[in-house]
Amino acid sequence: MKMLEFCDSPPQKDILCFGESNDGRAYDSIRPQSEFQVTLILEGNGSLFVLDKVIPFGQGDLFFFGGNLSNPLLASKIDKANEAFGRSRTVSFFFDERQVKDALKNLPEAYRINKIIECSEYGIKVSKTDHKYLVQQIRRINMALGLKKFLLFLKFIDEVSKNENISVLSTKADLGGKIDKNEPKLRSIFDFIKRNHKETITLEQISEIAHMSPTGFCRFFKTMTQKTFSQYLTEVRIENACELMRNIDYSIADCCYSSGYNNLSNFHRHFKKNTGMSPSQYRTNIKNRFMQ
Repeated sequence: MKMLEFCDSPPQKDILCFGESNDGRAYDSIRPQSEFQVTLILEGNGSLFVLDKVIPFGQGDLFFFGGNLSNPLLASKIDKANEAFGRSRTVSFFFDERQVKDALKNLPEAYRINKIIECSEYGIKVSKTDHKYLVQQIRRINMALGLKKFLLFLKFIDEVSKNENISVLSTKADLGGKIDKNEPKLRSIFDFIKRNHKETITLEQISEIAHMSPTGFCRFFKTMTQKTFSQYLTEVRIENACELMRNIDYSIADCCYSSGYNNLSNFHRHFKKNTGMSPSQYRTNIKNRFMQ
């Protein structure tokens, strides 16, 4: 299995940039923090590592990655008898997320596009696409110039947003339309968890942040997220641990204690439950990202 940073090296000029990967080598460049990325799998299959999630991919799958999302890792399955057949080919678009948001924020007609961009903060996968049609549209976008290129791209995103097979990748995604109504309260809760997940967070503490009783908070949080507070906190900690494990200078124990866990056995149990693999297996996959 071959691992590579799942991003091409975008040019630094227009608001909308195009890149294509035709080989199985690891990318040398990392996507800039502000760049929004849309990637279509042209050929190949394997697994995509997005923080604590391992997502299968295949030809025709389309992925959206927001500017604040850490660069995912793509692992292509390789046919040892003929390595060329194991290489994944991808085509990607990059654009400055802030500029596009500013351009579209007051357009009611761009509601679906804005929603896709918003949810892409957590990563999005669109499966069961019309692969040939998407390739044709992407080629049209790439060949267009100036404003036409950007308008074709917006049309492309709007059409994709109507696909019924859209799934959010990261565990940190805000779930359901109920979030908007209670956003200020939920944001304060999420922000507190994000800042303090490495420390012990009691139910009493988080209830005070929400200005609720512990019982009322538990009911509110489960209704809004479909998860218990404990489940959500565990997912955030494991997601943090997965990100730390990309740095091979950190031992598994370092990742454990830096993510809010006090003992390794508890960490191992939660890690395997959330990712489907042990910390050592996950670390091995990361170490082998450049394996030929």
